[in-house]
Amino acid sequence: MKKITKLLVLGFVVSTMAFPLVALGSKETDSKFPGQKQSIEAKDLKVLHVSVLNGPSGVGMAYMFDNHPDLKGVKSTFEVTATPDVLLPRMIKGEIDIGVLPPNVAAKVYNSNGSLIMGGICGEGNLFLLTRDKTVHTFADLPGKTIYVAGQSGSTPDYVCKYLANKALLEIGEGADQVNIDFSIPTVELAPSIISGKIDYIIVPEPFATVCQMKDQTLLRAINLQEAWMAYSDDASNYPITVVVIRKEIAQNYPETVKLFLAAYEKSILWTNTNPVEAGNLVEKYTLGISAPIATKAIPSSAFTFIPAQDAKNEVEKLLSLFVEIEPTSIGGKLPDDGFYF
Repeated sequence: MKKITKLLVLGFVVSTMAFPLVALGSKETDSKFPGQKQSIEAKDLKVLHVSVLNGPSGVGMAYMFDNHPDLKGVKSTFEVTATPDVLLPRMIKGEIDIGVLPPNVAAKVYNSNGSLIMGGICGEGNLFLLTRDKTVHTFADLPGKTIYVAGQSGSTPDYVCKYLANKALLEIGEGADQVNIDFSIPTVELAPSIISGKIDYIIVPEPFATVCQMKDQTLLRAINLQEAWMAYSDDASNYPITVVVIRKEIAQNYPETVKLFLAAYEKSILWTNTNPVEAGNLVEKYTLGISAPIATKAIPSSAFTFIPAQDAKNEVEKLLSLFVEIEPTSIGGKLPDDGFYF
């Protein structure tokens, strides 16, 4: 239990950590990434270095660890990075070419120095409110209650909760007619706290929600935050939780290689969703931090997907607009421009 919850802590901490941002030089080209031809220097690209974070964000790429994509002469290496504060500086320094990060972190790096761009959404929202309280079905049922949320204040779960509370005409606070969003309990302690009865309501992602219910079958998924979010969306779209990011220099000079990789990644995610048992075995084989049984059980509700950057812009901007509204500096003060989208 503690091993799984520690991994989830890392996934949430990355949403609000302040990383040192190092500007990278890039070779400019005249055309938009998707339509441009491979640089004449493509022969110089021997290896594409890819890394995922230890934990849920790597599940959709486990197939590629086992079946390297055909990149037309360019080899690929895959590795697992323990923490986001190690992965991001390595990408900025050029040691890693492609990685997976929360959209707000990717946007902040782009707005700061333009060194990373987004290749697509690879994971959508998968947050659930767990409780034994059978009277809770929507945020409108939460006045006077304290909800303990995994992660940190200022993260995507925080902003999504505030958005949904506002839509339910609820203020955030400790009053009888308010809902209290609380981050005081460390994520590693949320499961034992609700199982023991110390607390009554938690909001957690996959695979943490699955772990909780495997430990205590009386816990209910009372609110699916994704369904609540989509109910207020004009196009019924979810919100992104992770995006695949690419070093801008690589995207500019080797767009065809990048497109081949992204196409293979899309197939990998589709295979993962279609073959959860086999995918779970690969997750454990490549030590991505989740056991095979838990990964297998969690995959169907983990919202692994692939939406190309150009098609994902609307969904990404809806979420990032919340960051701009609540705390603009969290993504660099503004929505990223079109150059952010490969």
